[in-house]
Amino acid sequence: MDHGRDHREKELGSLQRASTAIRLIRKRRTTTRFWCGVLFLVVLSAQGCTQEPRNSAPTRTTLTIGVPEGIATGELGARQLSQALSLEGLTQLSADGRVLPRLADSWRWENNNRRLRIQLHPGVVAHDGSRLSAATISTALQKAVSRPANRGLYPSLNYVSSIAADGEDLLIYLPEPNAFLPEDLEINLEAGAPDVGTGAFRVVSTDHSQTVLQRFEQYREGSPSIERIVIRPFQTLRTAWTSLLRSELDMVTDVPPQSVEFISNDDVQVVPFERRYQYVIAFNSSRPPFISPAVRRALNAAVNRETLVHGVLQGRGFVSAGPIWPKYWAYDSSFSGYNFDAALASSLLDSAGLRMPTLAPPSTGPRARFRFTCIVPAGFIEWERIALEVQRNLYNVGVDMQFRVVNAAEFDALIRERNFQAALINMISGPTPGRAYIFWRSSKHYKGLNVFGYENAEAERLFDVLRSATNETAVRSATRGLQRVFADDPPALFLAWNQRARAIRRVFQIPQEPGRDPIYTLLRWTPAQDAAVLRASTP
Repeated sequence: MDHGRDHREKELGSLQRASTAIRLIRKRRTTTRFWCGVLFLVVLSAQGCTQEPRNSAPTRTTLTIGVPEGIATGELGARQLSQALSLEGLTQLSADGRVLPRLADSWRWENNNRRLRIQLHPGVVAHDGSRLSAATISTALQKAVSRPANRGLYPSLNYVSSIAADGEDLLIYLPEPNAFLPEDLEINLEAGAPDVGTGAFRVVSTDHSQTVLQRFEQYREGSPSIERIVIRPFQTLRTAWTSLLRSELDMVTDVPPQSVEFISNDDVQVVPFERRYQYVIAFNSSRPPFISPAVRRALNAAVNRETLVHGVLQGRGFVSAGPIWPKYWAYDSSFSGYNFDAALASSLLDSAGLRMPTLAPPSTGPRARFRFTCIVPAGFIEWERIALEVQRNLYNVGVDMQFRVVNAAEFDALIRERNFQAALINMISGPTPGRAYIFWRSSKHYKGLNVFGYENAEAERLFDVLRSATNETAVRSATRGLQRVFADDPPALFLAWNQRARAIRRVFQIPQEPGRDPIYTLLRWTPAQDAAVLRASTP
């Protein structure tokens, strides 16, 4: 776990010192105006002391975003960000997992739930100026279905037998009912050529250094106030943050919990949002001692999640009780989840035959009931701190968790090849049970992403109920049953749902939607100059 930590902690320290210096400079400037020229030489290079009033500054029409790829976990790197802004799906998911219209206006099941008829939103125009048609969407969806990566993340796509246009309607055929299909249609679609979509912004150029998007004047929900977006990748958070301080960027996409208090200041706001990802230490359940449900249950009881959330995550996250998103509409909120109980953990391990030895074997480390190795991806200081906290908790019940820090490529290969005992993962798990389905369904019956060897007949039955159920009573019952199964036979250490934040310069007015990622409200961002003038002119 010491591999690379010194470098990353120095980087974080540099961030903190830089931000502290900026704060001190601003404070002095406020109290002693005649020093402003000197201070600006230190912070922003030579500039005159005379400042124009804020409301006379030119209106900002370009948003420049820095993406620190070195800490991106895949869901919103530079490429993913440009697609999120330019491409759309037929549906979208609310925070509680309800399926809402997007390019689709409505849909209904036909032919005993084996055919989904979709009515498209009328008058949608693609970035190339063409009108969106059922035939165009049919081709785009067929292309999306053909990609193995999409079939891994969107399970119902594996069951699509054909797609066709029926006049202005889109028809999707299935050999058997699959209730996950409407939610999986949130997948982004290209309306013809690559990067040609229907979103509020269109890609006009892209290369290794940046991607440029222009606002789409014909967007059906209205033209955005921001005219142009420039997305630039950075290797480290430090370099991205330095560019933000120099006003070379307007936004940095990822602010770790440890950096929030150092980044927020008079010029930069930090906007937190909830993520449907959670930190998980997944076990290889096909290997001893993790074959035993009692052992996995014991390890879950040994971890103090409250301490982890408040200590490591700085309170920016919440305790996990399993793989089901706790804000899902069918979630049973009366379910208590995993309670921290070291005595119970020790008792379960004793009953599983893993008693604490009297003496430690020579040269193997401290005495322990058993020891195992957890692989951790290199370059993520927060992940390492989580691993250390879990290690401390497990050591208190006599379990020695050791670490192997590997680069991203090796980490991915070890997972795919099932060549691991345990792995620390930031795993997507919401906002519907469809996410748990792809990881924890039996790999004997479904070619999903279950590389963890987890097998549970009752979980398999309940997943099948969810896959076919179209009424709310059945969905609620099956969801409640899955919560119980994953408590009794947990496939992993489910630790904490995490929160992230975007750092945004205050030259933009952002809609106040607590908990929501501001990336997805960009359509309604307003230059702060315009917002201030509007407020001043309102009676």
